[in-house]
Amino acid sequence: MRVSLMFAGGGGMKVQDMVELAVRAERAGAAGVYLPEAWRSAFVTITAIAAATERIEIGPYVLNAHAHSPLFTGIAAVDLDELSGGRLVLGVGSGNKITNEQYQGIPVVRPLAKMRDYVEVLHRVTRAGTGDRVDFAGPMHSTTGWHAQVTPARDDLPVVLAATSPKMSRLAAEVADGIAMGSLLGTAHLEKLRVEVLHDVAPGFRVMASAFVAVDDDRERARAAARSAVVNLYAGKPHPHYDSLLRQQGYTAVADAITAAVAADDIDAAHRAVSEEVLDALTICGTPQECVAGIDRYRGVLSDLILVNSSGMRYQEGERAVGTSSAELLDSFEPILDLLTRIADGPHGP
Repeated sequence: MRVSLMFAGGGGMKVQDMVELAVRAERAGAAGVYLPEAWRSAFVTITAIAAATERIEIGPYVLNAHAHSPLFTGIAAVDLDELSGGRLVLGVGSGNKITNEQYQGIPVVRPLAKMRDYVEVLHRVTRAGTGDRVDFAGPMHSTTGWHAQVTPARDDLPVVLAATSPKMSRLAAEVADGIAMGSLLGTAHLEKLRVEVLHDVAPGFRVMASAFVAVDDDRERARAAARSAVVNLYAGKPHPHYDSLLRQQGYTAVADAITAAVAADDIDAAHRAVSEEVLDALTICGTPQECVAGIDRYRGVLSDLILVNSSGMRYQEGERAVGTSSAELLDSFEPILDLLTRIADGPHGP
């Protein structure tokens, strides 16, 4: 299992900060570094990271398909894969409904059909050699008469499709080179997904997921940070797909309680609603030893686990962002980097 790092949560971290952290993560043994297209543009920062590193995989986790045409996403992916020496993992998804409809003013229409077409165009563009013509006509996306002007660095650039719902997961298994799942995923749910949806995927199909990680010698402080990470999926900009994931895994009472507390602007109550069972099953938190064990439980279930630093995230209380300063955010990555070194040096390796 490849263990990677994600830069999420904002907090004023500069592009150069992320580049320097990526270099250190590579030295610590991380398999990759990923960035969500949310608080920073994905391709710009990832390009800077690619130029400063040599080994780690890089990619958006994930690129919002409603913000980019598949043709020009494919062209940009070919360029970045060439620059990085064939290290790009291209994660794409239909995006958060609020981001699309409220922030961008773009309606979400037939997301399954859209992503089927989107992945098909990406595959055709990223695998077209110099002079090859790409024609495709789908119900949501089409391209006619485009000719590739360069030959890609490789003809199998992986396109992984973000999925949390059963229908999108089945689509990922059918059309993509991997599935990019979010956080709050227990091993029982992942095993069920493997049996019911991913049982006949092609060899090399990537099963990727992220996990909220909080590492601290003070166990309770780590668990408090993990609780805040869960609540942040409801406060500020809601993430309905994570609410759905909680419910799919049997935590309906927790989801209901967090939803009610956030609606009442009672963040403390929302934190209390995150049960010990949810922390133990769906996050990785606690002492360094506990976090190593938490990572180990995903071995054999995932091909890629991406660590999300919960201790340094900025959180929402209504309309107000609160949490760490930029300097504190950078410092909060130290335990994560140490954790990566422990994993790389341990008996399981990366």
